Amino acid sequence: MSLRARVLDHAPEGWGDLIEHDADATPGHRPEMWIALSAALAGFEPRVIAIEDGGELIGGMPLMIERRGALAWLHALPYLLSGAPLARPGHRAEVDASAADALAALSQELRAAGGEWSCYRPEGDAIADHALDRLSGETRWMESAVIDLTSGAAAARRGMDRKARQDVSRSRDQGVRFGEEPAALEEAYALHARQSRAWSGHRPLPIELSRRLIDSGIGHLMIARDGRGMLCATLALEGPHDGFVWWSGSHPGARAAEAFPGLLWWIAEWSAARGRRRFDLGASRGIVPIERFKRSLGARAVRYPVRWLDAREAPPLGRLAAALQRRLRRGRPRGEAA
Repeated sequence: MSLRARVLDHAPEGWGDLIEHDADATPGHRPEMWIALSAALAGFEPRVIAIEDGGELIGGMPLMIERRGALAWLHALPYLLSGAPLARPGHRAEVDASAADALAALSQELRAAGGEWSCYRPEGDAIADHALDRLSGETRWMESAVIDLTSGAAAARRGMDRKARQDVSRSRDQGVRFGEEPAALEEAYALHARQSRAWSGHRPLPIELSRRLIDSGIGHLMIARDGRGMLCATLALEGPHDGFVWWSGSHPGARAAEAFPGLLWWIAEWSAARGRRRFDLGASRGIVPIERFKRSLGARAVRYPVRWLDAREAPPLGRLAAALQRRLRRGRPRGEAA
């Protein structure tokens, strides 16, 4: 076996087949996501680590380089989208090790001032500690809530608790309508921005990023309405095997109509009808009522490691910038210790 890792600025030949056949591929592994991120975020450049054996692609992972003047950060991926390596069957361990070595070498080459490596794998084994430890930093663990759709929406509905099923039915009985409305982005985003002001350490995603994701077909703006207007909305990302709730916003009147659980379940049904294996409700940031709500919808918890890169290899200015970042981002969720 002669493995070679190459760092490319585009998806290598065979990438589409790789993400189609690796069940752990997520929206973050789709090239449309990298294109949208680099177009909407200043200073971000997409890269792909391609792992080859004898010239054949057997695995790889996406990442973004963020440049600010002479300084650089590595994100795999930003916003904790998954940058976990994908692999052909039987090649998981060597792909993980090779990808870790390549990412560590790139960090040293750039003298990176920090970043993260989010290794979310909803169905496969977690990446080994010795691979994560090849990058200077700290490993923390986060948790996402995932609804299994492999047996269809009807089977998944049976996994909901009784009250959640009643809430979903009540929203429809009260005349709440659900649908995809890409033209309603500004109104939906205003709901999200207004609601998120109360979330400690949270900063809304740029609306231009959401617009580009919708235009590319990877993002779907899902809306719940009744006779009064928009009750709630969410931007759902669609991967090769999953749907994923990225951001959401609700009107105060949505609660009485049970519009938000109704909307989430409608998206789960929509995802199942499109052949997706799972519907990811995202992380709950340790907020117990939100975790309880997601469990009521039948979601299981998936724990995954995030390697937070430190600034040990950065120049003095980079270490100073990293220290200022840590101070400004104090309070933002970084996961639990192992």
